[in-house]
Amino acid sequence: MKNLSVAVILVVGTFVLAAASPGVRPSDSRGPVSPLVQVQPRPAQPTPGAGQRLVGAWQLESRTVRRSDGTLLADPVLGERPLGRLFYDASGVMMLQMMRLGRAAAIAANSPDGTSARVVLGYDAYFGRYAVDERAGTITHRVEGSLFPEDLGKDFVRGFTLEDDALTLRFTSTADGAEVTRTLVFRRLR
Repeated sequence: MKNLSVAVILVVGTFVLAAASPGVRPSDSRGPVSPLVQVQPRPAQPTPGAGQRLVGAWQLESRTVRRSDGTLLADPVLGERPLGRLFYDASGVMMLQMMRLGRAAAIAANSPDGTSARVVLGYDAYFGRYAVDERAGTITHRVEGSLFPEDLGKDFVRGFTLEDDALTLRFTSTADGAEVTRTLVFRRLR
């Protein structure tokens, strides 16, 4: 009877110890106590979001301006196929520069105070910070510096698509009293 009590205490104690020690099972008739093999599921590797995939340098491939009726408009400032670069960095800073190919020298003009100033035609440039709203499919460029002072402090909201090495920005505005949509297609620079 004494041996039976000791055996019951050992068995109960072993199960209590096993319950308190995850990953360990009690011994059985085949041998001593050994750790259980626990398989941990591998965490899913996150797919980089659009914000991460935007980071880098982009070259303008095409820029079109269309009326709401589909009519393609010639852009008198930047021309049919401007040269352009767009940069996004990981800290949220961006810059965009575009230039009409074949530009002539800058034009001198008189300013209201009577001094002469150089007017730069066929060039557009601004920089600032950016934010991506993947749900809405938009990128907002907050303009901190610009060739055009009237753009300072503005938020330029652009619809975007990002497929492989192609980034398309699209926005609608009013030009000469008509609604127009500008579409800019960029290719990643390597």
